[in-house]
Amino acid sequence: RFAEHGIDSMATYRQLLREGAFPQDRFGDLFLVIDGWSTLTSEFEDLVPAVVALANRGLGFGVHLIVAANRWMDLRMNVRDMFGTRLELKLGDPLDSVIGRRQQATVPDQTPGRGLTPDAFHFLAAVPRIDGRSTDDGLADAVSQLVTSVNQAWGRPPAPPVRLLPDELPYDQLPPAERTRQQGIPIGIAERDLQPVYLDLREDPHLLLFADVQCGKSSFLRLLASGIMRQFSPEEAQIAVVDFRRSLLGVVPDEYLVGYASNADLLQQMVQLTVESMTKRLPTGEITPEQLRNRSWWSGPELFLLVDDYDLVATSPHTNPLTGLLDLLTQGRDIGFHLIVTRRSGGAGRALFDPVLSRIRDLASPGILMSGNREEGPLLGNLRLEKLPPGRGWLVTRTDGPQLVQLAYLPPAE
Repeated sequence: RFAEHGIDSMATYRQLLREGAFPQDRFGDLFLVIDGWSTLTSEFEDLVPAVVALANRGLGFGVHLIVAANRWMDLRMNVRDMFGTRLELKLGDPLDSVIGRRQQATVPDQTPGRGLTPDAFHFLAAVPRIDGRSTDDGLADAVSQLVTSVNQAWGRPPAPPVRLLPDELPYDQLPPAERTRQQGIPIGIAERDLQPVYLDLREDPHLLLFADVQCGKSSFLRLLASGIMRQFSPEEAQIAVVDFRRSLLGVVPDEYLVGYASNADLLQQMVQLTVESMTKRLPTGEITPEQLRNRSWWSGPELFLLVDDYDLVATSPHTNPLTGLLDLLTQGRDIGFHLIVTRRSGGAGRALFDPVLSRIRDLASPGILMSGNREEGPLLGNLRLEKLPPGRGWLVTRTDGPQLVQLAYLPPAE
């Protein structure tokens, strides 16, 4: 907006706001308050670069950053220098002071609100209450009363609330299939803009998902299977299911279901049939460049192989039937073959050495990290597992990078 309207400073923008130039902007200045900087850096590492960017450039656009920390050392030197106003309350060690060690030692103990100004003078902070009491006893109730009084006295519309991801996103709230054919299969909404998120399995044919128990693995496969069937006819897409726990029984109707493997023997037969049919689609030396671009040298439906609870399938690398598909994975986009794998997050760090999972990662396929143990280490790029509500996870793609999404919930059929 500054560039579009030739605005040179925040002062000019405030003047334009007072004149009603931008009625869609209900506020001019924005204050971001972070109570506990060390918590932000330890538990929300992905947000730190954005906050640092606000500290560097935000003030010029009316974004003010107010941060509380236990120690000055919690803030890196390049971040600390961005704060023009600094106050010190009583520190645990006067040597940590950046205003004055000698003056910090004179700040009395057990006296909340006493501290030092940037000029090393003592100050006493006011208590945020309007009930006439000069004490911090019952401060929580007094602050609540203050907020209530301000809201009642404010005659204009309130500030717009920050929109958050819902705890549960019903499947019927996703866009209709006919409107999303070109974008891909809708699977949920993103935190950054609360807009639908799509999986384009024609461009990125495979997908890998890690999640803890009862956090949404089988629900995601139900969601994905339903999205495939909403967008493709049985002549355009066929679905094969590997489901050792039998949690996906009845999800795919007969006209779409090309195979259902609930044990190792059935899976072995399924892999053999898949290899035979997909090998016929591999390009030969007689294929022209135009045919390669249009994928017109073969005809038939796309094949989607959905694997639930991969840890039950790959109990040993020597007895894993899915290793027979390794040569097809690299050609998946050209021959219409898609492998979608979900796995329990426990032991995921070791599982990445599995040949099938390793091949999927090497192909830069999309991945989803849902709730799990952080100690498993980085699984997709630099992302680690973390505790998340059911249905929520980090979607990592080549084009958009990592983004936090809430997957739509499709309950199992009765």
